[in-house]
Amino acid sequence: MRNAFMDGLIEAATEDPTVTLFTGDLGFSVVERFQDRFPRQFINTGINEQSMMGIAAGFASEGNHSFVYSIGNFPTLRCLEQIRNDVCAMNSAVCIVSVGAGYAYGSQGYSHHAIEDLSIMRAIPNLEVYSPCDPEETMQLMKIIVSKRKPTYLRLGKNGDAPIHLEKLQIEPGKMVEIINGGDGTIIFTGSIGQVAMEAANWLKKFKIHVSVTSAPFVSDIDSSYLRSRSLAGPIVTLEENTIKGGLGSAILEKMSECDIAGVVKMVGISSPKIGLIGSQNYLRESHGLTLEEISKHFMS
Repeated sequence: MRNAFMDGLIEAATEDPTVTLFTGDLGFSVVERFQDRFPRQFINTGINEQSMMGIAAGFASEGNHSFVYSIGNFPTLRCLEQIRNDVCAMNSAVCIVSVGAGYAYGSQGYSHHAIEDLSIMRAIPNLEVYSPCDPEETMQLMKIIVSKRKPTYLRLGKNGDAPIHLEKLQIEPGKMVEIINGGDGTIIFTGSIGQVAMEAANWLKKFKIHVSVTSAPFVSDIDSSYLRSRSLAGPIVTLEENTIKGGLGSAILEKMSECDIAGVVKMVGISSPKIGLIGSQNYLRESHGLTLEEISKHFMS
């Protein structure tokens, strides 16, 4: 996903000299392509995320489109006040790019486990939260971000995430992206954990249970029309590599309540983070119940 983001950013900067990339001394091996090609549109502020976010907001106030790039919780939780006040309250054209969603940096410990960011970021007014599942969605979302020039949070996995979409997409803002269609229920996921959703759907086919699998890249703008149609086709199971408190599942339940949509919703996410646990992303996912077995049981009971 990181390379797809950089491809999209370079394409945007080629056409728009106001596109400016900020980094807090992180992202090297990824950002050099941009730095070498657009040295006057690249700023390394050093390890001072609060100042970096304020500077990016200042650049945006002068007509630039700022992209702030760092890993895990550093461009979000570490500078939350600046995001709230300098970026979102001013409705500035700043895109906050966090790499390493969920447990992607699992071996680095809790400081690098980005598992509350969806909940926190979607609570901030004016901030649009985007969470692509693979490189293709990342490229399509970048086109939307560049065209809208709004406060945006783009939550990425790392390089090496397997593609879920095998063909080119045309994503409509605010709409969900259905990958598999089935009549026995729906798995709605966000982010690279969609691979687990796909595995669960294939496993359920062994029991003649056919479920839809759908990506929700727009976490702050839930597609009510899709929810209304799928609520008639069996249970909806949400899947996210984020705490279930305030995350995708909560956003879907809020939208269903707001739109008077009746249906069964079960949430699979991180309910009780094991703060002292470290290990690979797959190990931490399994340790927190983000598994095909946990998803599948909601369609078999």
